[in-house]
Amino acid sequence: MDKKIGKLIKKVSLVLAATVIVAFLLMIIGEKIRSNIIKENEETQEYQEWLAENCECLVKERIYCPTGFEIINQTCKNENEGTFTSRLIGCSEYDCSGEIKLWNNETEKWENKTE
Repeated sequence: MDKKIGKLIKKVSLVLAATVIVAFLLMIIGEKIRSNIIKENEETQEYQEWLAENCECLVKERIYCPTGFEIINQTCKNENEGTFTSRLIGCSEYDCSGEIKLWNNETEKWENKTE
């Protein structure tokens, strides 16, 4: 009887240890993904500022929201506060000394114009 209880305790301990290890790994992976998203957003914002300072805006069709808001049903909404605000319109095409940069709404990144 004691051997059965000992085996059961070992099995339960192994399952708990495996669960803790998997949970820890998932937390690390999730944090890495979040930090990469934040870094990408910062880089896009810096590039956007560089374009505005160094290039000529050709077309203004880029719709976006202020910081803290996201587009939901064609309106900017802050989910945490439950508030709404107007959409902003920014440059969607820049001429940088003959090199055309276009905003891609699907990838949410600036791309070189290909002809």
